[in-house]
Amino acid sequence: MNKPDFARFYPHDDLTQLLKDYVATYPDLTSLEVIGKSHEGRDIHALTITNANTGDPLDKPAFYVDGNIHGSEVTASTTTLYWAWTLLSGHGEDDQITRLVDECTFYIIPVVSPDGVELVLKEGGHVRSGTRMYPHEEPKDGLHPEDIDGNGLILQMRIQDDGGGWKVSDKDPRLLVQRRFNDTEGPFYRVYSEGLIQNFDGVEVKEAPRKQGLDFNRNFPANWEPQFKQGGSGEYPFSEPETRALAEFITSHPNIHSFHCLHTGMESIIRPPAVQTDKDMPREDLNRVREIGQLGVDLTGYVLFSYRKLNDDIYVAHGDFATWVYEQLGLLVFCCELWDVRARGGKDYVELNEMNRERDLDGLEEVEAAALKWNDEELYGEAFTDWTPFEHPQLGPVEIGGWNRLYRNNAPPKLLEETCEKMSRFFLAHAEAYPRLRAEIHELEQIGDNVYTISVAIRNDGYLPTNVTQQAVKMKQAQPVTAEIELGDGDTVLVGDTKQELGNIAGYGGRKKAEWTVRFSGDPSGTVVISSQRAGKVRVTIP
Repeated sequence: MNKPDFARFYPHDDLTQLLKDYVATYPDLTSLEVIGKSHEGRDIHALTITNANTGDPLDKPAFYVDGNIHGSEVTASTTTLYWAWTLLSGHGEDDQITRLVDECTFYIIPVVSPDGVELVLKEGGHVRSGTRMYPHEEPKDGLHPEDIDGNGLILQMRIQDDGGGWKVSDKDPRLLVQRRFNDTEGPFYRVYSEGLIQNFDGVEVKEAPRKQGLDFNRNFPANWEPQFKQGGSGEYPFSEPETRALAEFITSHPNIHSFHCLHTGMESIIRPPAVQTDKDMPREDLNRVREIGQLGVDLTGYVLFSYRKLNDDIYVAHGDFATWVYEQLGLLVFCCELWDVRARGGKDYVELNEMNRERDLDGLEEVEAAALKWNDEELYGEAFTDWTPFEHPQLGPVEIGGWNRLYRNNAPPKLLEETCEKMSRFFLAHAEAYPRLRAEIHELEQIGDNVYTISVAIRNDGYLPTNVTQQAVKMKQAQPVTAEIELGDGDTVLVGDTKQELGNIAGYGGRKKAEWTVRFSGDPSGTVVISSQRAGKVRVTIP
């Protein structure tokens, strides 16, 4: 097949067709399954990539990537599609990719929230995750975002008001900045989302609670809190069909060793821990997420920080997916935030957050002015709509304009493939960390009439240990490596358990040995199967 178009976002039907095209073109490398249904009944797809001729997918260590647990962050789903194409088109052409696809399994869930993506791409709306009415079944009084001028976008409204809290920037007439406490020279404005007001009293314009306030990334059991404390969390962990589908897929694929969850909004790589501090986190785990994460920084230019820093210094996220994956399942996980228009001004998210904390209004004005300049130079002004007079049916004369939220929060089409490619380089580098079981006959010695001692040397040539993290050991999620001898009829194990537990095997040089004494009915023959939940299986033939 020809290379797909990665300078666009994919609605559900188009995305489904592209996944089917991948499977039709690469039948020996792919399989596609529906792992669940969304609230509105759309399929949630999972694409598996591995060479079927080199073993069962579950018998290989697996690397997982998902996108669009948040509906409006559609750069994520295009990036997953690009990642799949990188693996498929590179197999047989690129030595590294060929080896990885032969020896490993790759699970890709392009869209966790298909309803949300459809609302954003087809209706021009904005939604955090799903479209189920929550936390109220009926819309509440107040301002509800809506495209009232019919241009297909939901922008902002500004109303001139001597008591308003915003004014026009001296740096760019399109930019509104917060009014200083001692600023008396207007004009000043009130600013609202474009929309209509339910049960307007003629005076107060208050923002209505979201009609669709669910946040799937707050619906997981680790560190979960109810709605009154954590907005969007749902009635209970895994209350939503989308998050249940995700959990059931992950728990039924215990060969997964590493995760990447794709978002937009920060241009950052967020690592564990979340509930623990760096000091409390097992040292081996901390070293690994720092080392792999720093490689991601080198390849993407993004900033690296922990979920604990996010919770302590930026905003609190209870019940998020990545916390569950590391804290309770003990797997390596990174949350990759792919785009932020403010970064075009040269500031990373940690710097921007510090500017907000310190209320550096001058610095923030510079950042926003730089974003507008970048939009003019790179996108020819496409991402910002100039303020235009409009007669609001409730508020009277207003002006409507502002950023197209899709492009403020997502890479524009001309830069989309570049964003996908950059992140895929990080995936490829991280995928090399997989635990690599290897085994060979160490000794086969005859000690009697048809009686032999057999020993098998087992090693891990990969970076990750077979348990992946010490957190997995702590949470009793790390099954030991086993060695099982399979013999023919009439052969008998005299010494040693047929199936032996060897514990976990350290990365980069870890060694174990399994031994048996066997009486064979004829010449020595059989197989030893070395199995690890997260590192796969290898087989050694006797003799």
